[in-house]
Amino acid sequence: MVHPHDLWYDPWTIRILQLAKCLMKKGCTVHLCHLPRKEPPDHPPLRQKMADDPLIYDLLPRQFHIVQNARLLSALAKECDVIHLQKCFAATSLPILWICRTFRKPLHYDWDDDETAISRIVERRWLSRLQLTVYEYELPNFASTITYSSRAIRDRAAALGFPESRMWHLPVGADLERFRPGIGGAKELIELGLDPNKLTILYIGQMEGAAYAHQLMEAAPMVLSACPNCQFLLVGGGEQLKNLRRRAELSPVRETLHIPGYIESDHIPRIIGASDICVACFDDSHAVRAKSPLKIAEYLAAGKPIVASRVGEAPWMLDGCGITVDAGIPQALAKGILAYATNEEKRDQDGRAARERAKKYFTWERGTEQLMEAYRSCRVESG
Repeated sequence: MVHPHDLWYDPWTIRILQLAKCLMKKGCTVHLCHLPRKEPPDHPPLRQKMADDPLIYDLLPRQFHIVQNARLLSALAKECDVIHLQKCFAATSLPILWICRTFRKPLHYDWDDDETAISRIVERRWLSRLQLTVYEYELPNFASTITYSSRAIRDRAAALGFPESRMWHLPVGADLERFRPGIGGAKELIELGLDPNKLTILYIGQMEGAAYAHQLMEAAPMVLSACPNCQFLLVGGGEQLKNLRRRAELSPVRETLHIPGYIESDHIPRIIGASDICVACFDDSHAVRAKSPLKIAEYLAAGKPIVASRVGEAPWMLDGCGITVDAGIPQALAKGILAYATNEEKRDQDGRAARERAKKYFTWERGTEQLMEAYRSCRVESG
């Protein structure tokens, strides 16, 4: 299994790590390769090495290390049955494509994001944008099977001519033991400087290029005008964190806005548990339509009432257990939050339904069953 990002600092790598762990529980031998950041960021790792992790190998992070990385990947690939690649970045895709051809190994492609659309938002270098566009367009031609995170990705793969019979739906999941009702409370809120007697509205998410925490900040004054007993917790970090904090300082409701930055992943379940309403706000864009938002799966597993933007996978994920609102409009977001803030019975009812929906659709174990089906088909096709 190969991922082009850092397992310890990049939160979106949770997908490949959790799938790897579930595969091991099914008796598979897993070698997981990742690409550490060139320079460690200015915050502690989000995750630490755990005893139940698979064998993890660090690739070298510079472009001129591609030959050394290819040697390591080749040595691991010789004895494997399937090569699993997530994302289409050249640093890992190029050596993997060469290895699959050289050793006649089947390639499974886990397509979880519209990287072309994301690069248009976050990548300033035109050559890097072009590279991602080309690799994302061509990679399905070399894959034996694909798992996709969203209907938008499925439709794109089908438009490229990839057979639907070789595609499996694999949305994000959540660990139902870590994320569950009844954990977290006043202690977690007090440690973060919040008042445990107020309603806490939570947003969790990276604050890199395509981030949307500012929408909750803009909705906050409208929520407070109708429900003054609210406070807002925006958790996450990235290049936009400083700018978000500056905007918070200028807000007329700045005393109710709490922005702690990155928080280690072990603490996230209890912070969700301590919150009253969880928010997943987005713009309506190609990048968002292709996402299967991890935060929504974890909110569901924690049994929380959720307000999310009506875009991409969110309406399906929250079917019957949450509130969806027009994307990118703070007034709509505020209205959705107030529907829960003023109705405790609805919060409790939808929270219970959320937990049940997570059990049915959004576990990594369920995703692993889909992945195993794809692997079996992958091996049959390769002969």
